[in-house]
Amino acid sequence: MEQTGNEISEPVSDEELPLIAHLAELRRRLIVVLIPFATVTLIMFPFSNDYLHVLLTHLFHGDMSLFVYGPMEWLSVRLLFSFLCALSLIIPLLLYEIFAFIRPGLYPSERRFFLIVVIPSLCLYGLGAFFAYYIVLPHVFDYIIAYSGEVALVRLSAKRIFSVILYTAVGFGLIFQIPLIMALAVRMKLVTYSWLRDKRLIFYGLIIGIALFVIADPTGISMLMAVVSIAMFELGLLISRLSLKKKA
Repeated sequence: MEQTGNEISEPVSDEELPLIAHLAELRRRLIVVLIPFATVTLIMFPFSNDYLHVLLTHLFHGDMSLFVYGPMEWLSVRLLFSFLCALSLIIPLLLYEIFAFIRPGLYPSERRFFLIVVIPSLCLYGLGAFFAYYIVLPHVFDYIIAYSGEVALVRLSAKRIFSVILYTAVGFGLIFQIPLIMALAVRMKLVTYSWLRDKRLIFYGLIIGIALFVIADPTGISMLMAVVSIAMFELGLLISRLSLKKKA
């Protein structure tokens, strides 16, 4: 191992292990994750009816009935909801097992980077999902129901409503990662602040193009995603500029 000053040129625990040992450790860590995942799923499933009723009807003002259009539709929604609840609860354990598995091969700086990035990323993802569920979706559904109610009687498919909630929460959760990704890219010198600033119109065009032609939907959620993405891009520029001033 070569060392210059305080810099370490290779991982501290850089030991060559047989492939079988790596596979055995991977299997052990998967079991550690899968057992709690299956347990939480089984615990959540009997209560999924009540939780789903609250989750789905919270988005609508007044009494709106939910419908299913197949014998297995509601069961599949309940199972997916239970899986997602279990995954949300075991994410800390999952991240710990991933970090523990890859830790021996990481440099100390890479370990710190992993720990510093993961927690803000999860917080931003949760903030994006919260924004989607409590801010975006109620207004979108109010508009759609009010518009459709003038010409037809609205029937809400439980599976489709749940799919829209999931799609929107995941989408906004990822969009809220944009400032973090931009700040990290500038800090790691993959791009410069001035390059991002000068290319902002190109990025805006790409965002709007994707919203209009790739993920376009009749509810207008894709355009809302585009608007929020542009706002997050501007926030990323601001954070990058402030970080450069702080370093200077």
